[in-house]
Amino acid sequence: MQPYRMRGDEIPFYIGANRMGLDAVEIVLRAEELFVITIGDDEAAAVRTVGDFYNVICSKLNVTPLPSPITSAELPEITHKEKTFLFLSKYTPLPAPLEVLPWSPQSVWDVLIAIFVDQQGLKPEKILYHARIAQDLGVD
Repeated sequence: MQPYRMRGDEIPFYIGANRMGLDAVEIVLRAEELFVITIGDDEAAAVRTVGDFYNVICSKLNVTPLPSPITSAELPEITHKEKTFLFLSKYTPLPAPLEVLPWSPQSVWDVLIAIFVDQQGLKPEKILYHARIAQDLGVD
């Protein structure tokens, strides 16, 4: 009897040194959707902390990350108009409407924190730059 060998599409997805669970995959997918970027498996595998994830997103957006970002008192909400723009800009190149500003280092950080809050129900003050996603935040 031959031992079972995994096909490429069956290999588990990893984030940092840990196997990436459904919650972590949903966070990555949500970030890809909201920032209109693609995060490769190798890039996701290198992410261990919230800061690592922030830096990956900033590099995709050509934004210089803040060295130690601090979360704004009020987190952003993605409005219907912004969702429509993000969807259309992914499929049809359009100039950004005036009310949808280009990404800044602070807005990237705040939206990333909003993703963790929304997807995991975490308190914003728990989501720190150096927080380990799996160990400190409990994201599986």
